[in-house]
Amino acid sequence: MNELSNSTNKQYLGVFLGICSAACFSSKAIMVKIAYMYDADPIFMLFLRLLFSLPLYIVLAIIYSNKADLKITKVQWIWISVLGLLGYYLSSLFDFIGLQYITASLERLILFIYPTLTVVLNTILFGSALRKKDYFALGLTYLGIFFIYLGNTESNTENLIKGSLFVFACAFTYAFYIVGSGKLIPQVGAQRYTAYAMIISTVAVIIHQLKSNGIPDFAHTSAPILWIGFAMAIIATVIPSITLAQSIRLIGTEKSSIIATLGPVFTILLAYFILGEPFTLRQGLGTVLIIGGVWIVGKK
Repeated sequence: MNELSNSTNKQYLGVFLGICSAACFSSKAIMVKIAYMYDADPIFMLFLRLLFSLPLYIVLAIIYSNKADLKITKVQWIWISVLGLLGYYLSSLFDFIGLQYITASLERLILFIYPTLTVVLNTILFGSALRKKDYFALGLTYLGIFFIYLGNTESNTENLIKGSLFVFACAFTYAFYIVGSGKLIPQVGAQRYTAYAMIISTVAVIIHQLKSNGIPDFAHTSAPILWIGFAMAIIATVIPSITLAQSIRLIGTEKSSIIATLGPVFTILLAYFILGEPFTLRQGLGTVLIIGGVWIVGKK
């Protein structure tokens, strides 16, 4: 009886942690949009997010480097560097730039299609077969995107196209990162790989910040911008990465993936109540179609 009770408690805890992860990660776009109200620069906000979260990943890199038995080869280091730059530097940069032009709700829904892009990339690069279910899921997802655009009233056409292309580039580069990670993680180890990739991308962002804006003048930087950057690092980066890992450990990847589909819902609700972004019935239908399509792909 005690074993059954412990198992049930683990399931509940895993679900709770999965919901926490989805909710925390969903707050990122809201924080970025608020930062832009203070005339924040996208490169500087990305710089703050990675800078404040860097200590955790340095600690993880040290811990898991000491635990790891296998040495990383030169080729693996090259791929870790390339994928880290794609997944956490370029992808995040595209995302932050895109948020200058479109709403947080639309950004989250476009970004959420990355699992469908992962399936397509796996098919192109590695010859993975697409099933009828996959075609149906892809159709659902992109039909949902069509409905979202059909109901758009809050952005002019130029900004809508520009912002959407940047966020789509974010989703595509992140999907490429996921595909490459699937090959490298079994060889390197998940925690060590993620820590190294984050450190490499943070160095790239620091270089970008120095070249574009020079050495940051924190003394004269608006306090709200610094606090938002810190909140993004802790609430939208560190906490969801830890809670997601624990959720997967307790309830498995499939259940955690299903819970992750709540992400866009959280973003839409936060955008509606905090940013005052409109939400129409047509957008709601598009959201349901996108989540349904991604859920089908996510199960695979």
